[in-house]
Amino acid sequence: MNIKFYFYDVRHVLIDGKSCIELYGINKEGNKLCIVDEFNPYFYAEIDNDLLIDKISKLNIKDGDDEISVLSVHKINKKILGIDKELIKIVCNKNSDIHKIRNEIKYAVLNTYEFDIPYTRRYLVDKQITPLTELSLVCDELGSEDDLIPRYKLNEIEFSSNKVDGNLVNTLKILAIDIETYYSDGGIDDFTEPILMISFYSNNFKKVITWKEIDGAENLENEKIMLERFCEIIKEINPDFITGYFSDSFDFPYIKKRADMLGVSLKLGDGPLEIKNDSVRIKGIVHIDILKFIRRTMSSTLETQTYSLNDVAKEVLGEKKLEVNLSNLSVAWDEDNKSDLKRFVEYNLKDSKLTYELFMKIFPNLGAMVNLTSLIPFDVNKGGFSQFVEWYIIYNTKKYNEIILSKPNYHEQESRREFRIQGAYVAEPRPGIYKDIIVLDFTSLYPSVITTHNISLDSLRREPKSSLNINPENDNLWFSKKEGYITKILSELILMRKKYKKELKNSEGDLLLAAKVGMLKILANSFYGYLAFYGARWYCLECASSTTAFCRYYIKKVISETKDKGFDVIYSDTDSVFLTLGSKTKDSAFDFLDETNKNLPGIMELDYEGYYPQGLFVLSKSGVGGAKKRYSLLKEDGTMKIVGFELVRRNTSPIVKEVQKEVLNLILKENSPDKALKYVKNILDKIKSKQISNDEMIITTKISKPLDQYSAVGPHVVVARSMEAKGNKIKPGSIVKYIIKSGEGIIREKASLPEEVDAGDYDSDYYINNQIIPAVEQILRVCGYEKDQILGKGVQKGLGSFF
Repeated sequence: MNIKFYFYDVRHVLIDGKSCIELYGINKEGNKLCIVDEFNPYFYAEIDNDLLIDKISKLNIKDGDDEISVLSVHKINKKILGIDKELIKIVCNKNSDIHKIRNEIKYAVLNTYEFDIPYTRRYLVDKQITPLTELSLVCDELGSEDDLIPRYKLNEIEFSSNKVDGNLVNTLKILAIDIETYYSDGGIDDFTEPILMISFYSNNFKKVITWKEIDGAENLENEKIMLERFCEIIKEINPDFITGYFSDSFDFPYIKKRADMLGVSLKLGDGPLEIKNDSVRIKGIVHIDILKFIRRTMSSTLETQTYSLNDVAKEVLGEKKLEVNLSNLSVAWDEDNKSDLKRFVEYNLKDSKLTYELFMKIFPNLGAMVNLTSLIPFDVNKGGFSQFVEWYIIYNTKKYNEIILSKPNYHEQESRREFRIQGAYVAEPRPGIYKDIIVLDFTSLYPSVITTHNISLDSLRREPKSSLNINPENDNLWFSKKEGYITKILSELILMRKKYKKELKNSEGDLLLAAKVGMLKILANSFYGYLAFYGARWYCLECASSTTAFCRYYIKKVISETKDKGFDVIYSDTDSVFLTLGSKTKDSAFDFLDETNKNLPGIMELDYEGYYPQGLFVLSKSGVGGAKKRYSLLKEDGTMKIVGFELVRRNTSPIVKEVQKEVLNLILKENSPDKALKYVKNILDKIKSKQISNDEMIITTKISKPLDQYSAVGPHVVVARSMEAKGNKIKPGSIVKYIIKSGEGIIREKASLPEEVDAGDYDSDYYINNQIIPAVEQILRVCGYEKDQILGKGVQKGLGSFF
């Protein structure tokens, strides 16, 4: 039987005592299938005596009632960091045998390799197949017609496209879920507080189930029957993906604990619900906690820093959650308030709708990273960029016949943690307001340095030596002329991005291609961090330190050359140089750029980032020197590029962001520092007279660790504990909002939930001295105004002090 198949999950299963693979996915028509394949696990060993081959092949280990034996042993040629080696390949019956056999022989052999590769990932690497791509398979039928998911035995892979289909998401069945729970005054308890309602949302299914008579919902007898109905609905829909928002840490663990308590069997897919390491797995269904992917993989592309469903949906979708007070849900439930309960049903369904739409929106990004790393969607969702780099390298080792290096053990990782690498070069900015600013920056500085200077573990101090590749700060660190395979892999990635960028110009609207271009850039930029990561298989301190040394060398060289050409350099940060034209023209800057690029080696390139009519750089908080990574640049179109100020940070109230933005506007756009000062004084008067609304005073922050681990109790911790007492689930990552009330006491004692603060009952002195003044003081000092004058005291110093 020939099958066109798109798989999205892979599982390890034992069949007749042998390790086998289960691939879950859909066929061309969108029907779910399971493909079963026999695959023998293995590892490698280096020996110095051929007699060991026969001994290992006859090995027999007693393990309780089981006998563990080796399936086969044969010689094989591999490379270890570019050096040819003759190894033996030891093939086992099941994956768990590998470590037992390795432990039995490790003192008899010289070394062992690839014993720590997860079985399912080993399969994907060996077969060179990628999830979400089209496979043409030759299969035989297995199982019976009663199976929820038909099963087939794989005979042959005829074709593998290795390219994700951007339209696949429209064929997949996607289901979003969300739960609402009862909250009591004693706080939420996973075992005693019931789930009140569960919502489902997909392209053709919208439903809320509950166990009270509420309009707009399916009404059931009790919570147990509701959980059983939850399982029935999942079985009826038989989705390919289930998504939730914070569902790894809240929704599914809560459902599991309540189901266990009430005796409900949670068989949602092809097996029971599994929860391990803060991740939920469902056999035959991919669970994606969309919050994880957004926070870990897309955070650099979003303006929001809170990652609440409301804020992310507002930025990504242009939609918001329904406005309700969740603390009133339990009251409405107890009082059987039909109108309020109906509103909560609508709220519950809207949360699922937003989650579903977010999933559909970010699927191209998820698919792009799956395509690049060949990891299954579940692993991409919970992984970080060091893991992505590592598996990108691993997937590419086969074509270079390279051995996959072993993970460092605990002691090795602890030893690596002790080393620190000197970072990038950052030149202290000169505080002031400047005109005609040109910003030049290196294109992908770290990846281009690594590839240009062949910085790879297998080229470190290897002949033939290259004078180009000697660390500019340590001539004992040098790299060969012969290209290392890590460098080759990174070079191919960079070339791939250039190719896709060119294709993208002619393919506007191709979301998957656009996402792939973006993910390629992030992946390439992550290689340096991976080389320095203590847990990396290809960790290389010398490589990482040489990379930063070359980066410092090139940025300093450009600074020196710009000065020689008569430009005034006012700031430099990592890969960028900020200079003013003075009496020069833009053309002279472009001439300098062209001349510099002609002399740069390899793929290194200095780029024109932009021209800014005006910019402001502030003093450091200590008042000595300029503040690094803290400036504002006025663009030619009148918008501003703002770095490091409160308006792009969390932990500040809306009024602070509004004031800071307006101050920068008045100074840079209108060239009117006097107006800026007057504006700030006016805001301070309004705060004193309570003319600013409470909404403008709300401070938003994030809980970074469990509440019982805070030794220093700040206002956000006090409020978080208050929220927990009211039934809110507070965990690391939870968002807390509060206002500092007026009255006696220290700040943390006056921190209150916004709904508990009467209009105007905020602490004016706190917001003036702890929020507004710190946000504008350093900006206005550049204009010659000191703190006392901002507060209505003192005299202006004069602009000349800063120029």
